[in-house]
Order: sequence, then structure tokens, then C-alpha cells
Amino acid sequence: MDNNRKNVIMNWIKTLRIHQWSKNGLLFLALFMSHRIIEPILFKQAVIAFFSFSLSASAVYILNDLFDLEADRKHPSKKNRPLASGRLSVINGIIAIPGLLIISLLLAIILLPNIFTIVLIVYLITTTGYSLYFKEKLFLDVIILGALYTLRVLAGGLAVGVEVSSWLLGFSLFFFLSLAFMKRYADLLLIKNNDQKELIGRGYSIIDLDIVQKVGISSGFISLLILALYINGDQVMVLYKQPELIWFTIPILLYWLMRMWFVAHKGQMTDDPIVFAIKDKSSYIMFLFILIIIIVAANVNIQF
Repeated sequence: MDNNRKNVIMNWIKTLRIHQWSKNGLLFLALFMSHRIIEPILFKQAVIAFFSFSLSASAVYILNDLFDLEADRKHPSKKNRPLASGRLSVINGIIAIPGLLIISLLLAIILLPNIFTIVLIVYLITTTGYSLYFKEKLFLDVIILGALYTLRVLAGGLAVGVEVSSWLLGFSLFFFLSLAFMKRYADLLLIKNNDQKELIGRGYSIIDLDIVQKVGISSGFISLLILALYINGDQVMVLYKQPELIWFTIPILLYWLMRMWFVAHKGQMTDDPIVFAIKDKSSYIMFLFILIIIIVAANVNIQF
């Protein structure tokens, strides 16, 4: 493969944000938490839902880049994106959007329940509204981002016909709200270090750093409180042979969340927090421990 073709492929991978598709792994969460992820038919439906959501997300990322061209060209790191830098033409971006959306909707309409398609359309409308308007609104932008993560969890359950508990939705909303605030905090810290006063294209300035940090950390604590209350619920008794073991996930999640905030505070959060976690070895170790705890709690009856 010659260098020109390789560069074109890499530019498209960056523009489609393939690495951001990892966020849509949340569509598998309801299936995993219901202990039915090993059922082949349901797993296949979840995979289809994953690609349907991911293609729609890529379309919205491109749309967002097109609307943010001028702001991105003035941003310390976003100026290097293919569309902002000119390595990929605006026309190519415009053509890609309907193509991605058509494939995404066809997958949903033909292969998945109608209710999933409705949620996918709600996701598209919400993310488009975010790109066109809400991303510039103070605090409302991060609330919508947190809600969009939670919508992924709900969509995953609807795709496979598994009920998503209100506990899981509540935990997801506040947990990902914390990560959304973390991203804004990291962005504000970056412009502060570059002697800028305002986050261009957003409703924030550097004087908001302190409150963004406090609200973000508080949201994380609320999510863990919801998890603690969930552990004492009747549903846990049905799903787990040893529900008491789930308590061990709380200090692990607390450590992970606070560690992420400290990384952001030190100015080392250069990526979206979820993308950062995917590249972070410590995150893999901690989530592996959580996975082991959940599997043991579900399948092993320990006599104390």
C-alpha cells in the first residue's frame, strides 16, 4: 500500500472516530448484567446494534466537525483533525454523512426491534441538537452527554429484549455525567495552560474550572451511592448467589474515578476520559477485578 492511500485511510479512521466506537460497548451492558451475554442470538443482536449505533455516531462526529471547523482550527489540539487541517475535504465529509446514516438505519430497521430504531432516531436527533445548539450551553451540554451514554445502555437492552433496571440507568447517568464534566475540566485546563480565557465554541471560561471540578466529582459520588443502594435491592438477590461480594466493586470504582480526576487535574487528560481509559493499563486491571467479582458473585455460593 502506497503512502498516499495509507494516509487517506488513516484520515478517514480519524474522522469517523473509530476509537470512539468503544463507547458503544455500553450496548452490551444490559445483556451482561442480566447474565445472558453468552446466548448466541442475543449476542448477535447486540453486535448489530453496536454497529448501527457506531455508524450513526460517526455521521454525527463528522457533522460536528463541519460545524466546528473554525473553532477547531483555533484549538491547540483539534486543529490537527483531518477536516480542520484540510487533509480531508469538506465535500468528502458532507457526502459521508448520509451514507453512514442510511447503513445505520437499514441495520436497525431490518434486523432489530422497532423500539430500538426509535431510540436510535432519538439519539440522532439529540446528538444533532447537541452539535447545532446545546454544546454551547453551560452545563446543559454535559447533562446531555451523560444522558446520551445512558441512552446507549437503554438501547442495548431494547435491542435484545432485556429489561434495563432503573438502578442501572441512574448509575449510568451520574457516572457518565462525572466523565462529561471531567472532559470539560480537561479542556478548560488546556486553554488555561495556553493563556486563553474562554473555551471557543462552548459556554465555559477558565473561571468555571473550580465549579466544573466540584460538580463532576460529586456526580461520581452519587453514582456510587446508587450502586450501593442497588446492592441491597431484591433484584440483586435474584441475579447473584453471593450479592455481598458486589460491595467490593465500589472501592475499586471509587479509586478509578478519583484517579481519573487526578489525572485530569494534572493536565494529563488529553483524550476523552473513556478513550483515555482504553489506553490505560491500570484501568484494564481494575475493570478486570470488577469483572471477576461479578462473575464470582453470580456463580459461586460461599459459606461464611
